Amino acid sequence: MADDRATKARQGILELLQRDDVLILDTETTGIGDAEVIEVSLIDTSGTVLLDTLVRPRRGTMNPYAQRVHGITLEMLADQPSWPEVLPELLRIAERSTLLAWNAPFDRLMLSNSSRAWELEPPRLLFVCAMRLYAQLHGRRGYALHRAVRDRGMQHLFELHASHRALGDVQLVLELLRACR
Repeated sequence: MADDRATKARQGILELLQRDDVLILDTETTGIGDAEVIEVSLIDTSGTVLLDTLVRPRRGTMNPYAQRVHGITLEMLADQPSWPEVLPELLRIAERSTLLAWNAPFDRLMLSNSSRAWELEPPRLLFVCAMRLYAQLHGRRGYALHRAVRDRGMQHLFELHASHRALGDVQLVLELLRACR
């Protein structure tokens, strides 16, 4: 039974990586819960960067723990585009795609939170959770991205990709999933 789940998870990962309508998304946020997106990145399965931007939040608050994790300060966001400026570009790129995100429910929630904060309709995008697929491959329910990278013996990637930043994390996800072949 566990082998069947792992086989299906591996097949699911490989099929997603072969499709040309799959994009990998990550966000950094002002925190958790009622937080907003402050950075969003999208790449395709070949690694081409399609979107990588900081985002000025509507509410000027940042969870101190979140700031320590990603290193993004409110001062860094002061002159950045707002969510109403970023969302149309995100939708233009992603509207006909499947979005692969490490913790897809969280990223979907953050996109919705940001839209609601700006009184916009939350985006209706198709998400697949890369973390759940990868965790199933290893007989687990969940798996922290950075732990998965270390457990796979791929910690050298942390020197190549900015950890806990949206672009670095989508690149880590792509490299980790490619290693499942």
